[in-house]
Amino acid sequence: MLDITEIRMKKINSGNFLGYASVLLNNCFIIDGIELYDGQKGRYLLMPLNPKIKKNRKNSSYPIDNDTRNQLLEAISKKYDENLEK
Repeated sequence: MLDITEIRMKKINSGNFLGYASVLLNNCFIIDGIELYDGQKGRYLLMPLNPKIKKNRKNSSYPIDNDTRNQLLEAISKKYDENLEK
C-alpha cells in the first residue's frame, strides 16, 4: 500500500488526454509527469518516460503490480475530479 502524501494535477483536456499528475510518496519521493487519459474502457495512466531512450517508449518509473497501479489511478482520478468541481 502506497503512502500518497500529495497529488498535484495540471488539467489539459485535449481529446482523451485529461492532464498531468505529480505524486509525492511518503513525503520523500516524487513521480512527476504521470499522464491521465480517459479511454473507451475507463481511465488509465501512462507513467513518465525515460528521456534518454528516444526510439521506443520506456517508462522511467512504474508500479510493479496491478494493486499499486490501481491505487495510483484511483488517487489521481479523485484529485482530477475534485479539481473539476472547483
